[in-house]
Amino acid sequence: MKNFLGKLSLVPAGLRCKTMIAFSLMSLIPLLVCVWLVTSYIFPNINLFFGLSLGNISFILGICIFISLLGLYITKEMIDPVIEIASKAKSIAEGDTDKIIVVKREDEIGDISASLNIMSQKIKENIEELKAYGEKTKLINIEINKKVFALSSLLQIGNLISSSTELTEILNFITKKLVDIEEGSSALVMMLSGAGEEFYPVSSCNIEEPRLKGFKLKAEQELARNIFVDANQPLKAGVARDVVVALGLKNLAFLPIMVSKKQHGILISGNNREDFLFQEDEKELLKIFLKQAVIAVENELLIRKAKELAVKDELTGLYNQSYIETRLDEEIKRACMYQRPCGYLEVDIDDFKKIHANLGEAKTEMLLKTVGEILKAAITEVDKVARLTGDRFAIVLPERNKKQSAGIAEDIRKKIEDGLGSAIKSGEKITVSIGVSENPIDGSTADELMKKARKQVNSAKALGKNRVSV
Repeated sequence: MKNFLGKLSLVPAGLRCKTMIAFSLMSLIPLLVCVWLVTSYIFPNINLFFGLSLGNISFILGICIFISLLGLYITKEMIDPVIEIASKAKSIAEGDTDKIIVVKREDEIGDISASLNIMSQKIKENIEELKAYGEKTKLINIEINKKVFALSSLLQIGNLISSSTELTEILNFITKKLVDIEEGSSALVMMLSGAGEEFYPVSSCNIEEPRLKGFKLKAEQELARNIFVDANQPLKAGVARDVVVALGLKNLAFLPIMVSKKQHGILISGNNREDFLFQEDEKELLKIFLKQAVIAVENELLIRKAKELAVKDELTGLYNQSYIETRLDEEIKRACMYQRPCGYLEVDIDDFKKIHANLGEAKTEMLLKTVGEILKAAITEVDKVARLTGDRFAIVLPERNKKQSAGIAEDIRKKIEDGLGSAIKSGEKITVSIGVSENPIDGSTADELMKKARKQVNSAKALGKNRVSV
């Protein structure tokens, strides 16, 4: 019965059918008015012909009015949902995708309502997906910007290294760029002390100065490897924990600065972010900056070695002839200004060619090194000793007159005569001839003093060698 009534109902009917019914019902009023005019004025006696009384006519008119109101209701029921759908569709078009059109109809209006709701939901899902993609794109852009900034920084660091900029300035630049790449981070570079026992801070950025005061680390094997301390790796007792506490940071990366398999420093980078993890790309970025720091340190070591080689003899480690000539000239000028003496010694190994032939290259080099060590042991810190050429050595003795210089020369001669042969495990008797000169008695320039000392060496050799000639 219910299904039968449902089929008779206008609810499942289409808009076309409902519109035709509403139009037909609404058209009855003007038709009935026309009938009334005809029956009342044109054919006034027609009522009698049809046998209609006033009551019957009133009943018919009442039915007509009801039908008209029914048509009006049907029309309203069609128009109101359309107006509601149009209003909410406009809101959806303006961006309010949370709007839901509630029209429970089984006709085309219901289909439109359901379709608009589905479209609205899909638009909402697409917008959320676009937002998610937007966030991902934003993160990707940030990472790209980091990489570009890092690449630019690396090029700048390379330019600083190639232009022979001071190591401290380069390390300062590296720590600053590390902090600029990761907001809220801190960076520190520590270098090995001259004694090679401790690391001390040489460059830092975004670390409170009081925390660095007196801060140092002992050179331990633990620091010779990469260490990452974050939420994944809880702190254990050791150097890493000490640094975390000292610097007041929660997450730290320790990267050793290794040159020729020897550790020269540590690059430290960290932050105070909660639940932070060092991602692989961040680790790789830190390692790239570490490589630049390694190159900078290696370049500094090479420059330092080059400077040392420029003034020192490669075999003995003593100063070379160029340096000692310059140094002697400076000491003579100072001695002349303050009217003080300056002594100069030239030491020449006797029969060096013969000794070289007997000992061979290796033992001869050992001989020259040993002579150099004896000469260094015989002088003070203000004196300077150098190897001139082959078997010739020179000593500058500031504030020493000829007598004092001759005393030092005699001491050197005896030490070489008594102990040099056994020191190099050779049966050869090793002796030296030494010439002594003094400013201003023997000259007022480095060249004059050196020529005088050389003349005295030749004189000592002529008198039998193994002696000091004044």
